Amino acid sequence: MANSIHLPGLNGLRAIAALSVMWGHTFQREFGDWGVDGFTLPIVADGVTLFFVISGFLITYLLLHEQERCHTVSIPKFYLRRILRIWPIYYLYMLVAVVATGTWHDPNIWYYCLFTANIPFILAAGIWPIVHYWSLGVEEQFYLFWPWLVKLTHGKTKRLLTIAVIICAVWLASKWGIYLLCGTNTAYRFFAVTRFDCMMIGAIGAILYFMKNKLFTRILMNRILGLVCFLLLLCSQLWIGIIPATFQPQLIAFLSIVCIATQLDNPIINLENKACDFVGKISYGIYVIHPLLIFGLSALYRNVGIQLPEYLAATVIYCLITAATIFVAWLSYRFFESPFLRMKNRFAVIQSQNTMKG
Repeated sequence: MANSIHLPGLNGLRAIAALSVMWGHTFQREFGDWGVDGFTLPIVADGVTLFFVISGFLITYLLLHEQERCHTVSIPKFYLRRILRIWPIYYLYMLVAVVATGTWHDPNIWYYCLFTANIPFILAAGIWPIVHYWSLGVEEQFYLFWPWLVKLTHGKTKRLLTIAVIICAVWLASKWGIYLLCGTNTAYRFFAVTRFDCMMIGAIGAILYFMKNKLFTRILMNRILGLVCFLLLLCSQLWIGIIPATFQPQLIAFLSIVCIATQLDNPIINLENKACDFVGKISYGIYVIHPLLIFGLSALYRNVGIQLPEYLAATVIYCLITAATIFVAWLSYRFFESPFLRMKNRFAVIQSQNTMKG
C-alpha cells in the first residue's frame, strides 16, 4: 500500500494558478470575441509559471520519498502515473476542440499529438483552441529526463541538488546570453518558452525541503516573507510590467517557491480550506478546457445581444466563464478523470493526497 503525504496549501496555489490563466485568456481575441472591451483582473501575471514550480516541487518531493523508502525509483510506474493523469483529458479535449473549431486539418496537429506543442508556440504557429497545450508539452519533456536523474543519484540529495542548480543556471545563462547577443530570436524563444529553469526552481525547493535545509526552513518558510511574496504574486499583474520581460518568469518562480514553502508551515494567509481544495482538485481540467468554453460562450453572448455598461458586462462575463468552467471541469473530474486517477494510484509507491487531483 502506498504511503500517503499531504502538502498543505498546494491545492490552493493550484487553484490560483488555474483561475489566473483562465481569467487572463477570457478577453484575449485569440480565444473569443465578446463584442465588449474587458478589463484585466489584477491577479497573478503568469499562472503557468506558478504551475511549473508546483509541478517541479511536487514531482521531485514524491520521487525523493520513493527513493528513500524503496532505495530506487520505479521509472515505469512513474510514467504510468503521468500517462493516466495527463493523457485522458488531454486527448479528449483536443479531439473535441479541433473538430468543433474545424482546425483538425492543421499540419501542426502532430506536434500536439506528440506533446511537443511548445514547438509551434515558439514559431508562432499554434492551433488556437489548443495553443495553451505548449505548457503541457514542456512538462512532459521535463518528465523525460528528471526522474532518471533522481534515480541515478541513488538518494544522494546533495548531488541531485548540485545537478538541479547546474541545469537551472545553464538554462538561464543560455537564455540571457542569447538575448544579449541576438535579441528575441527563435533560439531565445525556445529557452523562454521551454521553462525547465522554473521547474528546476520548484525541484530545488523540494530537495531543500526534503533535506530540511536551513535555507528552506529558516528563510523561505519565514511567515512575513511568505506574506509579502504571496501578496506580490497575487497582484503581480499590476507591477510585472516594470520588470524586463526576460527576468519575469524567474521572479514569478521565486515568489511561487516562497509561497509553497510558507504554506507548508502555519502561513499568515492559509489556503488549506474547502473552497481552495475543491478548485485545486479540478485545476488541471480548468486549464485544459477553458479556451473552448470562452469561444462558445462569447459567441452565445454576442448572439443574445445584451447591452450592458463596460465594467458590468466584463464582470458578468468573468462570472459566467468562471462558473461554467468550474462546472464542466468538475463534471470531467467526477465522471471522466476519476477512474483514471484510481488506476493511477495503484502504481503509486508514495502517494500525495494532493495528487488524486494532479
